[in-house]
This record gives sequence, C-alpha cells and structure tokens, in this order.
Amino acid sequence: MKTVLAILIFISFGLHAQSSDWITVTSVYASTQTVEVLQKAIQQKGFKLFATINHSQEAETAGLKLNPTIVLVLGNPKAGTALMNCDARIGIDLPLKILVWEDAAGKVMAGFINPEMFLKEYHLENCKEALPKMKSALQDLLASVNHKN
Repeated sequence: MKTVLAILIFISFGLHAQSSDWITVTSVYASTQTVEVLQKAIQQKGFKLFATINHSQEAETAGLKLNPTIVLVLGNPKAGTALMNCDARIGIDLPLKILVWEDAAGKVMAGFINPEMFLKEYHLENCKEALPKMKSALQDLLASVNHKN
C-alpha cells in the first residue's frame, strides 16, 4: 500500500511539474456536452477522430469512482506522417490527444500537451514548422468549448 501511495504522489508531483507544458481552458459546458462539442469541432475542422476513451466509465466497470475524464484521440495522417518521417519515435505521442476532465468542484476543463514540447524529445529540426500549426489547431478546437456558440 505504501508503494502505491508513493507512486501516486510521484505521479501527482510529476504532473504538477509538467503543467507548464499544458494548454487548458475551462469549458462552459458539462463534461458530456464538452466532449460532444469537441467531437463535432474535430470533424468540422477536417481532423480524424481515432478514438474516444472514457476513463471514468472504465473505472466504473472496475467498481471504482473517477470524476468524468475522457480522452479524444485525433489527428491528421498527413501531418503525423511528415513528423514520423523526421523521427519515427514521435509515433508514441501521435495521434494527438485532448483531455476533458471534471475536477472535485465540478469545473470542467479541456486541455492538451503543447506539441512544441516534442522538440525536447525528438529530432524534428527539419519539420519543426508543423508544431506551432498543430498547437494553433488544437487551441482552435478548445475555443469551441470556451464560449457558447
């Protein structure tokens, strides 16, 4: 039990330390509606929605409780392929992901890890111009839940 607690503390500290690599917004919608609005925006912007992973639903099937926590896995195969041709290892971080979560106070957040951070891990010098474009596209998607249309 102590080992599990130590791991959770380490993970929490690590996530907190990495928070500057995150771009987040507060959603004006409930978590389910936030996911629906984002799914629609993803399709309208021409991205492929590869998967929607509902962590809280899976936790419930295991008899556990987790506030709404959903991952949207999305991308553009052309852009992703170009990056993987620069450094195939980036395939572990692609496709891109947007996380939607509800905190203990009921505030719904949506966010992603800034793709520009990939420059720290991968050899992307020859295709780094794609990363700010990816960041901007993800920010545009988050804008759809940051205000009511």
